[in-house]
Amino acid sequence: MEKRYILAFVLIALVIVAQMVFLRQIEPERPPQKPPTEITDQRQISTDNQPTNQVNSKNLEVAKEIQRQWKITVRTNKYEVTLDQSAVALEWKLVEYLERGKANESTDSVLVNLIPKGAKNCLQIVLAPNTTDAILRASKALDLAHWQLTDSSKFNRTEENIESYSLDLRENTSPRQVVVSTEIPQQVKIWKKFTFYPDTYYADLEITFKNISPTGQVVKIGDGQYDYSLRWGPGIFGDRIPHDQAPSEKNESAIALRPSEPSKVEFMKRKELGEPDNRTDGVKIITGKDEKPEPVLWTGLNNRYFAAVLIPETSRGAHAKLIELGELNLPATEKSKTRPRVVASTQAASLLIPESDLTGENFDRFRIFVGPKITGLLSQVEAPDSTEEKPEKVYLDAMLSFGWMAPVARFLLVILNLCNKIVNNYGVAIILLTLIVKLATAPLTLKAYRATLDMKKVQPQLTALKEKYRDNPQRFNQEQMALFKKHKVNPFGGCLPMLPSMPIFFALFDLLRNAIELRGASFWWISDLTAPDAIYALPFAIPFLGENLNLLPLLYAATTLLQQRIGGGMETAAADNPNMKMMQYMPLIFTFIFYNFASGLILYFLCSNIFTIFQNLITKRILGEDDLPITG
Repeated sequence: MEKRYILAFVLIALVIVAQMVFLRQIEPERPPQKPPTEITDQRQISTDNQPTNQVNSKNLEVAKEIQRQWKITVRTNKYEVTLDQSAVALEWKLVEYLERGKANESTDSVLVNLIPKGAKNCLQIVLAPNTTDAILRASKALDLAHWQLTDSSKFNRTEENIESYSLDLRENTSPRQVVVSTEIPQQVKIWKKFTFYPDTYYADLEITFKNISPTGQVVKIGDGQYDYSLRWGPGIFGDRIPHDQAPSEKNESAIALRPSEPSKVEFMKRKELGEPDNRTDGVKIITGKDEKPEPVLWTGLNNRYFAAVLIPETSRGAHAKLIELGELNLPATEKSKTRPRVVASTQAASLLIPESDLTGENFDRFRIFVGPKITGLLSQVEAPDSTEEKPEKVYLDAMLSFGWMAPVARFLLVILNLCNKIVNNYGVAIILLTLIVKLATAPLTLKAYRATLDMKKVQPQLTALKEKYRDNPQRFNQEQMALFKKHKVNPFGGCLPMLPSMPIFFALFDLLRNAIELRGASFWWISDLTAPDAIYALPFAIPFLGENLNLLPLLYAATTLLQQRIGGGMETAAADNPNMKMMQYMPLIFTFIFYNFASGLILYFLCSNIFTIFQNLITKRILGEDDLPITG
């Protein structure tokens, strides 16, 4: 091949390559295809073929990943509360109360916390969960949304890994506020404003809704029945002692109070929901006479000694919903593998706020009480809209469980507290209270004793009449009544004078078991007057009694037997009256029943026996009798 042909082919190739390069450079850029919408803001919503009030669920999931983490801890002289970025309370600790069995520890970790571990919806706003409205179907946006902490610079920064702040009111005399906010895009902006006080067990919460619709349309945050709800739960700190096996309906339950019956607390009753194994989640809405929801003064959760209560404005007409979520079996303690499992409550309580159209801005106020069930303290709490000119009582003291003799119990509690102020020990105060009760009932006891002596004087004649008219019961009754009338003997005189003392007994029975003043109070070897006084853990379990050796019930049994022996005459009375024979064994039966009762109650029984023994001896010396007992 000639050289000229080779050169021609090379030139052609160069031209082709040059052409290709040149054309690529001058070719206009093609418009790129529209990529998928990139989520850059947690509140971004899709408008493609969707109503303007619908929240894109995908955006919510992204928001959950990118939301800023923060928390704030507020300390007062009564409690410590921690709020997280979801604007809910994670912890609510009472600084004056320690967990049981940890009285000698002083760290914050042993403070009583009325929010169970893992509960993440205390003071949570729930928007119409059953609505068909698109935006309200995505009401969990309030969980996923980024709640912003307003004026964070006013609080002390405590941690660097997350935005952690603290607010200390222990040295202040004025309240402080914590404000958080979020929004449902193009619909509603929401603020939660907490007001904390230095020396009270309650805080105030103001929830504000603002319509931010760009078209100015009315926003309905509701399903036609309820607007939103404010929740506490599930559960509350159980505060149980080892012998407690299951929560009591009245001592650990979701509760509410109607204004129509301010002395009657409405409980979430488990028996209405069936057995635990067959139970589905239960809901109880407080209803009136016409079976329609009735407004409540408050709702919340309580146990024997503590309560967490949500109190709305009295004029708002809030309803209550009590929820049973089943039960949680907690494993046996490490110390005792044989102890039955403890059943923990998983109940919750919600305030249901009636629906209202949102055109501009409106707000609701709530008072949140989280603290001990102290009589004087509960009676002082009022509704958030209460004023000096118009006080709005909410009757929180209706939660106190002092039995059917509650007025007498509260009076005795006043005396008990006065005694404690004098001696500064509730164990000694119980002894003084027992002495006061014995002295107050001494005239009745003496009268009953005299009636017994009168009955003894006519006993020989009564025996003769019984023998004479053994075949004529009707004639015997007539002669017996004539004999009593002649000698002015009242056959019931030994019992009737003691009846007024029975209310005192029942009142003290409930008082000494349920008074929070005795919780954690020590006396000699007793570490807690509301718990059994276990002095030794047995290597085995005694049926019906447990696995601990409790000293006070044994001392009570011993003094009861000694009281009968010193009294004397019991055998003679029992021979004539089979009922009296039964009474000989009742104290021992009570010892068996009371074995695991609160040590403060058993201490009262023990001291009552000891004072009765001395009372027997003194009475016999005064009246010259040595064979008749005094009981009581």
